[in-house]
Amino acid sequence: MTGRAAEDLRIGDHVWFRHAKAGELCERVDRLLLVSGTEVVDEVPTYRGKGRAFG
Repeated sequence: MTGRAAEDLRIGDHVWFRHAKAGELCERVDRLLLVSGTEVVDEVPTYRGKGRAFG
């Protein structure tokens, strides 16, 4: 990473990237984990996990 936002980052820091197109991500996985802090608080199926596909 480069730029002003990256200046204070150190090895081991958490960095969150947002997927450019959420639909593409959901085409690849069956479920998503919902996280709050360091705890997984829920698990939800994607449309792929529900056996659906859009083309």
